[in-house]
Amino acid sequence: METPRGGFIGRLGERVLGYVALGLVGLGGFALYRMGPEGRTAIWETIWRSLVWLAISAALPWVARLFLSRLLEIGSNWGGVAMLAGLSVVNIVSGMLLLSAWPVGGWQWTAALAALAVAGTYNYLVTEYLAEQAEGN
Repeated sequence: METPRGGFIGRLGERVLGYVALGLVGLGGFALYRMGPEGRTAIWETIWRSLVWLAISAALPWVARLFLSRLLEIGSNWGGVAMLAGLSVVNIVSGMLLLSAWPVGGWQWTAALAALAVAGTYNYLVTEYLAEQAEGN
């Protein structure tokens, strides 16, 4: 059994951070309670739209397994680039359909571009994994 390292200061820091997190959750709950029905509806709508986009983005690169063997037969990197570009376009289109509008402010654009970067990285990693699995067979 491992003994915790860090001593008194480490445990004190953990407790302080835990209470700060608990306080922030409480403040968020109170703000949600005080918010009007329009605000709560907007929050829930954003949450479900984001979850639908996340599900689409997570499942999309696994569809590449259907035609990845043909791309590997071609032997060119341009086929992979085109596939990743196509996956990114589908991510953008599905995100725009779910958003129903262009991002308005700087924070929305930053969040949208960060989400697209994460989705693109995920697409790349999954297609690399699938290519390694297809070459191994």
